[in-house]
Amino acid sequence: MSRRAQWLVGTIAVTIAVALAFWIGRSIEWVDVTIPLPAKGEAARDEFHAAKQIARRLGATVTTVHSFDQLPPPGATLVLASQHWAMFPGREAALQRWVRDGGRLVVLQSAWSAEGKSPPWVPIRSSRPPRRGEAASAPSSAASEVESVFEIHPLAARMCKRYDEPDAGAGAFGVPRGYRVCGWPTAVLRGKSPSWQIAGEEGAVALRVALDRGDITSNALEDSFTNVALLQDDGALAFVAMLQLAAGDRVWFLVDETRAPFLALLWQHGAPAIVLALIALALMLWRGGVRFGPRLIDAPIARRSIGEQIRRTAAFVARGGGAALHAASIRALEAEARRSIANYAGLLGRRDRSDAIANKTGGDPAALAAAMSPIAHPNRKSIAAAIHRLERARRALAAGARRTLHRPASEDPSPP
Repeated sequence: MSRRAQWLVGTIAVTIAVALAFWIGRSIEWVDVTIPLPAKGEAARDEFHAAKQIARRLGATVTTVHSFDQLPPPGATLVLASQHWAMFPGREAALQRWVRDGGRLVVLQSAWSAEGKSPPWVPIRSSRPPRRGEAASAPSSAASEVESVFEIHPLAARMCKRYDEPDAGAGAFGVPRGYRVCGWPTAVLRGKSPSWQIAGEEGAVALRVALDRGDITSNALEDSFTNVALLQDDGALAFVAMLQLAAGDRVWFLVDETRAPFLALLWQHGAPAIVLALIALALMLWRGGVRFGPRLIDAPIARRSIGEQIRRTAAFVARGGGAALHAASIRALEAEARRSIANYAGLLGRRDRSDAIANKTGGDPAALAAAMSPIAHPNRKSIAAAIHRLERARRALAAGARRTLHRPASEDPSPP
């Protein structure tokens, strides 16, 4: 490619790049977008932090409790948002007495029970809200759709709608007005002669009725008291209206029923018993566990003497009459005679065998024959004498065999 062609291609490429950059700059619109930041500190830990701060800014004294063991003082306001407040017997009756004595109760409808049904003594009843399009007529459906637009918050995903105080009654701030509140309507409320309420198209979502000297305010807008909901639209204003907040009020919040951990309570009230049980368990595991050696030291190995062995064996056999020991002695003598006397196995008679043994050992043939014969009237003395004679003859034969075995090879065994 020539220099002129290269210059032309470069110029066209630069022109295209400049035109593309100009078009992108004209086509893109730059706008500022507000990104909500996540809560920090106490606001991140307590979802009712904004509600408590509003009450304090209006001059109220705020108390946060985590158990229902103690009720607020008479005339105070109790915000009940825990579903476990009635987990122990007697609490519901105590709450009823406190309200009748002048307490002001503000309760989330879902805190009454898992189904959101009020107790029998509460003069407020609830029902499931109708689904969208069930109760609206055709002409007003378009307006209903426009007015009940779902406004999804980036952090909380709540429904924000407008709820109005009825024109027939008095409003919380004088003239009846409307409130735009964020929260999920979980029920439609009904009460006899309510002193205050706010309602939407489906019905009342917050309602207050008197009970003797006190009153009960039920709020069916779930999550409407949380931090994000109160900071939007008229959430804070509706909160003040439900609590009837004024300077000097005492407001108690029971959001969640919390108890000390079970293991901590066990240690606090039964530490000695737990320690003894652990020691007993450790000893039991140690006793039944695998060891590196035996539980007891092995006894030292000791060999019993031959004389003691013979005496113990003789005493054991003697307890049975001694016949077995006598027969064993005869067999031992004959076995030694077969090794020591030539042609001993060919001798068939007991007399011939006793004579051969006697000639070899120099003993009495008659006495040896009697010892080798079965004893007619055996007793310990006669058996012992016979065994002694047989054993002496056997040892004499064995001694003669050893002398013959160890005779020098150079010695001529036969006379010249």
